[in-house]
Amino acid sequence: MGVTIEKRVGETPLQALERYRKTASIPANIPLTYAGRLDPMAEGKLLVLIGDECNRRSEYDALDKEYEFEVLLGFSSDTGDVLGLAERCAETGAYAEEDVKEVARSFIGAHSFPYPAFSSKTVGGKPLFQYALEGTLGSIDVPVADVRIYRMHYVEKRLVAGQEIVKNILEKINLLHVEADPERLGSDFRKDEICARWRELQGTVAAHCTVLKFKAAVSSGTYIRTLAPLIAAKLGTCGLAYTIRRTKIGRYQPLTKRFGFWRHTLV
Repeated sequence: MGVTIEKRVGETPLQALERYRKTASIPANIPLTYAGRLDPMAEGKLLVLIGDECNRRSEYDALDKEYEFEVLLGFSSDTGDVLGLAERCAETGAYAEEDVKEVARSFIGAHSFPYPAFSSKTVGGKPLFQYALEGTLGSIDVPVADVRIYRMHYVEKRLVAGQEIVKNILEKINLLHVEADPERLGSDFRKDEICARWRELQGTVAAHCTVLKFKAAVSSGTYIRTLAPLIAAKLGTCGLAYTIRRTKIGRYQPLTKRFGFWRHTLV
């Protein structure tokens, strides 16, 4: 059996599982797992497998996904999202709507994207994030994921007060509650260090920051926090994933052509 739950911002997938176990009164001896990880700062649909269905997890991991996400321009981080050590860069704010739409269309198709340095993808039996934390990423070949972006379109642009941006980011990060384990490198997600960096940047941000919203249907293995900086780079600046919401999980299927446009859906 499998169910779809809504993971919250600040939750790890395991915390979302345990919250579901309590609300659904599922006994501790019945196994639960999730298919398709969502990072702590992401929210939305998380597929939970229950009991014997956990043995089929590999079948569910390959499902396509749909996301709504926002790209904050003028900032970068070593994780590609707000839960990373951030840096500022030049950001002009002059982004014509048609240019942004064209950038979105340019990503439709097949790609080979490197896995994020801060991800659980393993090399030599060790996750990439451990290499990143140890400063030894240069000693390995970072693997790439062959993915496909079925469709992506630009939704809107909004300007947010710079001080409000940093305040919102700190509030989101502080929703993350994890126990630091001295035996596990990175078990605390570097939360204190990351918050300290955002506070340092608070006095350097522009009066207003540009946030671009997109919607995309993608194959399994597509990291939105990899995609967000690439979108910004095509616009001539840096950027990171400001918000990520997974809206659908399933198979991406073309439907009939109507009025000159191909309609698609995730089921």
